[in-house]
Amino acid sequence: MSRPASDLPGDPARLHLVYTHEHPAVPYEDEDTLEQWHVSIRAFHEEDEECEGGCTKACDILVEDGSEVGYLRLWRLRDYTGADRLLVADAMSGDLESIASAVLDGAEYSDAFEEAIERPVGDLLVLDRVFLSRPWRGFGLGPVFAAEAVRRLSGGCCAVAAEPGMAEWPENKDEVTDAYRATAKTKIAALWESIGFHAFQNGLQLLDTSVQEPLDLHGERRRDLKELSAAFQAHRDGRPAPPRL
Repeated sequence: MSRPASDLPGDPARLHLVYTHEHPAVPYEDEDTLEQWHVSIRAFHEEDEECEGGCTKACDILVEDGSEVGYLRLWRLRDYTGADRLLVADAMSGDLESIASAVLDGAEYSDAFEEAIERPVGDLLVLDRVFLSRPWRGFGLGPVFAAEAVRRLSGGCCAVAAEPGMAEWPENKDEVTDAYRATAKTKIAALWESIGFHAFQNGLQLLDTSVQEPLDLHGERRRDLKELSAAFQAHRDGRPAPPRL
């Protein structure tokens, strides 16, 4: 069950997503084939916002740079670079190798992938991790921000892949039973389904960038964010919560 908007530490609609990708002017080794993107989710202090008790120098820093309240990590696995994408993914991490081996058959996309994706030509985007600090969890914001990042980074990609897994371990590791893992993966898979992912194979989910469904669901998640923001503002201002659209 989602937490009420009154629990929010701030207006979620005023958060910013800051995209970062760095590479040398002349890429070397595998950098033409595998790109890492870091998307920082940041809360900024608005210039016209006055803190209770007055603003401080810390507020000036938050106006300029903001404070990170979460992040996303995505990888772009580029085609047509002359490199073996499976080896490149394996050299980076076992998780990426697992995803690449599920969609590739040698240098080409596998038959199963080509059957699942309407136009299986182009790069592959991998949604690797979505993290929010505890005060911002439980409001359904993960899919909202994931959908925004996918929209901006998936140009030229025929699909987006995600492998639902535990993003964070509980303090008591003894709680992590097989049933606990299965429940966590099921919950995360449902979150990604809400932005257009579908079960593929080997626990992998795929989002087809050439179909209409992800665009429609992205619009729904934006409406969710607007409703959550309106409910937060109403609570902050002591007004009744607006009706859901």
